[in-house]
Formats: sequence, structure tokens, C-alpha cells
Amino acid sequence: MLRLSCGVTFAPRLRSAFLQRRCSSSEITRKASDPLRILFCGSDAFSCESLRALHREHETNRGLVESLDVMVLPPRRTGRGFKEIKEVPCKSAAEHLGLRIHQRETFRNWSMPEGTNLIVVVSFGLFVPPRILKSAKYGGLNVHPSLLPHLRGPAPIHHAMMRGEEYTGVSLQTLDPKSFDHGTVLAQTPPPGLPIPANATLQHLTEDLAKVGAEMLVQALRDGLHVPPYRDSGWMAEQLHGKNLVHAPKVGKGESQINWLEWMPLDFERFVNIFGTIWTHVRNDKGKFKRVLFLDAESVSADEVAGREGEVVFRVEAGTEGEDVPRTLRVDEERDEVHVQTAHGGWVRVRSVKVDGKTTQKARVGLREFLRR
Repeated sequence: MLRLSCGVTFAPRLRSAFLQRRCSSSEITRKASDPLRILFCGSDAFSCESLRALHREHETNRGLVESLDVMVLPPRRTGRGFKEIKEVPCKSAAEHLGLRIHQRETFRNWSMPEGTNLIVVVSFGLFVPPRILKSAKYGGLNVHPSLLPHLRGPAPIHHAMMRGEEYTGVSLQTLDPKSFDHGTVLAQTPPPGLPIPANATLQHLTEDLAKVGAEMLVQALRDGLHVPPYRDSGWMAEQLHGKNLVHAPKVGKGESQINWLEWMPLDFERFVNIFGTIWTHVRNDKGKFKRVLFLDAESVSADEVAGREGEVVFRVEAGTEGEDVPRTLRVDEERDEVHVQTAHGGWVRVRSVKVDGKTTQKARVGLREFLRR
């Protein structure tokens, strides 16, 4: 596994460095292309960056991008009781750009706009069937935020961070008619990849990879990489030859559960940076377990730990089974914070928590009912 590197917070100069790294598409020879009539399929904020880049190219270089239509998924119900209807961000972006939008939940019984000769898919969620791919002269392209074939799947950025990897990157691939993320890699971030700072948040890393992917996509179109015959420019596949590939499936609430048996202080920090909050079950003074969210967690040295000492029993759940894990906790009334012992004797500082059924509280108040003195 790639190891986590030390780094600094994402700053403008680092974002600039991301964009200055050119994709690997060795010894490019520009190939002639018809003017492109693109169907863009996207959903989230990551895909919006590629859509905006294509639109800028359409505005300034119609000889390359002649037209641009957008396909998005229908709104979905979210929130408590699923009462809120939420549109995908890509629809708002397309509306702002004045583009024609096709909102559908399936390709079944649907034909592409007449003349479409390239499909571009970025973080879309639907598989493009062979019937649709074959109807476009240049098939389809996909921007994927990992160094393929490493971390195929819908959540590569999450998994790269969860695994504590040192580097990540972006791959531009053709759309495979049979499987997700099995196309020819036309361009890829050069080795060793782009560094993941130790304190990067999911949002910042996603924003930066989105910019890298958007630039890679447009440059590939300018260079005619979408025109067959394709040339495989991926380098990671050779490095992973003979090894078991790591998949990046969708993440759920279970991934943000605190693993008291294994997590060390930096794991707490990293998972807060990924998910915003982390959660656990804690036994109260009546012997019942309650779900508690940690809204922050910061690694501290043993010298910084102070306050009244007690013990808290946490629970690590896996499927239908669980294991109780007692941990030392120190309540620092003076600094209004709580220090919690982690695996292997480390410590984290927690300032805010949310106990099920209650509003956000100071950690020293919210964890009081769980403290065994």
C-alpha cells in the first residue's frame, strides 16, 4: 500500500502545482478529428469542473467542440424522512451555462441528440450501454480520479484517503462496452502521481483533482486522443502487474465508524477530514449504548493531556457482532476539552460531540453521562 506523506494544507500554490503537472500521454502525435458534438453525462461537483472546461472550449474553439448537450439524473429525495428533493449539481451548472439538458434515470428507450459523435462521462453513476456507445463515432471518454487500474469504482478519492495513500492522480480512459473503468487509458498523471497532504480534506482534494481532470480532458481532445487507434498511456498498470487490485466501492456510514481497536491519532484526524464527522457507540451510566458523533478530533502528545481521569466503554460494531473497548478519558475543564486514548496509547483532543437525540454539545458536557470514575 502507498504510504501517507507529510504535507501542508491545500494552498493556492499547491493547487497551481496540481495544474502544472501535465498528463502522461507519451509522445503525442495530434490526430485530426471532426468537430465534436458532445453528450456530457455528469452529476456531482467533480463532474461540473469538466463540464465548465468543455463549455469554455466550446465558446473559444468551435472547430473542436461544436456543440454540448448534458445528461443528468433526476432529483432524489434526501434528508430526514426523505422530504427534501435535491437536484444534482451538474444540472445547476448546465442551466447556468445555458446548455440543453436531458434528465433521465436510464438510457432505455432513448436516443442521443442527432449528430452526437462523442460521449463524455464524469462521475455519472449510470453505465453507458453498447447501443449508445456504438452510435457515437468516437465512442466515449471518462475522467476518473485515480491512477487506474488502481481504485476502480465509484469512490476512489475516499478510498485513497482512507487507505492513507501518499499519492493519487487522474486517468482519462475510453468507455468500455462491458465494464466500468476497464477502458484504454489515454492519459494519466505522471509518476509518482500527485501528493496527498496529510491534512487534506475530501472537499479540497476533490476540487483539485477535478481541475486536473478537466484540464486533462480538454488537452486530450485538442491532441485528438479520442480518435482511434487508441494508445495505452497508463503507467500504473505495469507497476501493479501480478498484484491484487484494490477496488473503490461506494462508501456508507459504516466507513466513518471509529475503530477503537486499530485507529491511532492520525487516523482520527484523517477520517474527520474525509467524512466531516466520525461516530461510535458509547455505554452510559445505565448500561445502554448511545450513538455519539465526534465533530472534531486532533492528535495531541501525552504531554498535552490533562484533566480529571475516568474510563469510557466504546463499542466497535461489525455486522451483527460488536466488541466493547474501554478507553481512558481525561476531562480538561480549564481548556474546555476532552482527551481520549486511542489504540497503542495515543491521544486525541475532542471539543464537540453530538449524542443521539441531543443538540451539539461541548465534549466535556456531552460525554459526562458515559464517564466511569
